[in-house]
Amino acid sequence: MEKTTSKKSEGHDGQSLDNGALEQLQPSLQFSPEAEKKLVRKIDFMILPIMAFAYLMAFLDKQTLNYSALMGIQQDLHLVGSQYSWTSGIFYFGYLFFSYVYLSLPKNDLLFPNYFNLGHDSYPASLLMVKFPLGKYLAINFMLWAIILACHAATKNFATFMVTRFFLGCTEASLSPGFTLLTSLWHRTSEQPLRSGIWFCGNSLSLVFGNLIAAGIIHIKSKLEAWQWLFIIFGIITFLFGILMLLRLPDSPSNATFLTEEERMIAVERLRDNKIGFKNTHIDRQQIIEAFTDGQTWLLAILMFSVNIANGGFTTFNGLVLKGFGFNTFHTLLLGLPGGIIVCIFVLISGAVSSKVRHSRCIVMIVMFLISILGSALVYAGPNIAARYAGLLFMGVYSASMPVSMAMISSNVGGFTKRATISSIFFIMYCAGNIVGPQLFFAKEAPKYQSGFLAIIICLAVCVFDSLLLLVYLKRENSRRDRIETSSDSPGPDPGKQAEGDIQNMLQDITDKKNDQFRYVY
Repeated sequence: MEKTTSKKSEGHDGQSLDNGALEQLQPSLQFSPEAEKKLVRKIDFMILPIMAFAYLMAFLDKQTLNYSALMGIQQDLHLVGSQYSWTSGIFYFGYLFFSYVYLSLPKNDLLFPNYFNLGHDSYPASLLMVKFPLGKYLAINFMLWAIILACHAATKNFATFMVTRFFLGCTEASLSPGFTLLTSLWHRTSEQPLRSGIWFCGNSLSLVFGNLIAAGIIHIKSKLEAWQWLFIIFGIITFLFGILMLLRLPDSPSNATFLTEEERMIAVERLRDNKIGFKNTHIDRQQIIEAFTDGQTWLLAILMFSVNIANGGFTTFNGLVLKGFGFNTFHTLLLGLPGGIIVCIFVLISGAVSSKVRHSRCIVMIVMFLISILGSALVYAGPNIAARYAGLLFMGVYSASMPVSMAMISSNVGGFTKRATISSIFFIMYCAGNIVGPQLFFAKEAPKYQSGFLAIIICLAVCVFDSLLLLVYLKRENSRRDRIETSSDSPGPDPGKQAEGDIQNMLQDITDKKNDQFRYVY
């Protein structure tokens, strides 16, 4: 790779970059496939384990509610009626609140939002990841939620437990959208589904490790109840890992200390082909408006809302349903292990197929939903306990669609502010679905919860239909752009000028709607 003399210039993320890096971000910048493969391996080795373990801990922390229910928290806190369902839902109210709350920078006041009426000095807190160093911001949130998680052990009743659950949701709100943005900053469009699947595997693996740890915790004999030790132990582990994240998780390729100067330039250059814009700290209001008027946004929103109605009910009540088959707490925790392994396998398969097979993402999601529909039907109407248990193990396969759908955002949305906004909408729908889901499991129907499983079947069927619509919508948009390009009477573009235009599009942070060269993946 050619060398140039360097002068200092301001980078896109507010960090100081070598002007040589910007100068070399030109059509003349060349690097070998071997150099790129070596760089990708290095990035994967340094970043993916951190993201996967962080996601494992995040889902473990959410699963503590399910485990604590098996350990008697409902009796100890005197939860009656739908109160247990609300202890799940309030977490996502906190998640939702923090995704939409405004931060007034000069006054430092927190205000309730009007998303369409942005003040000159107000920004959604869900977009703080645009304004501040992304890796450090996520790590600090990680440590804050670890402290709040440990505080669950001190709760004495429904009210105090609800307060801690709410603030736990607030602190975790930035993790998933933040990881989606990180993936888009480090990997090509074709690489993103598999990488998203790898860190999302922490979700399913948490069921394995969480069940094993919980099975050991129930044998602790002390003045504290087993569910209290559960929150304390998981809180300590989460906090320690947050410190590691703070030290090791980089904010972007431009300031990654584990890369050489040449590797940083290659990492940035690789992103040009994505045509989605590079990270910057400017919040573009026109991109926010475009995000809200894009049909793709709402198809993804419906998908996320529907699948998470299923997710909210399943993750909150699967342990109680399994225990209702007639098993004790210890055996219930052990019998839950295979479900996590099955989901992990399907997550990796879906990520690999989506990365290797062109335009297969919507089809992959549809297959995952159909498997979960079959599992839900077995739980709902299975002839015996064996059939219902098998159905419960395969119900969670729907979650393999989530990293694929998250990769759809990072691959199909150009413009950093637009991508951050759609990520915010995406995870707001995630919250709303998880709030609704547990409310469809009625205490009077325990332990079968027939209404809840019927609702899950209906919601997953909606996901199948919505995925088909998304496939047709994106395919037709690509075809429309191809027709415009081929019907143009103008002479073909000069390769040098076209490459220069691609660079300018990336540096100007242009959206997919305004970039004629952009093509969607589906």
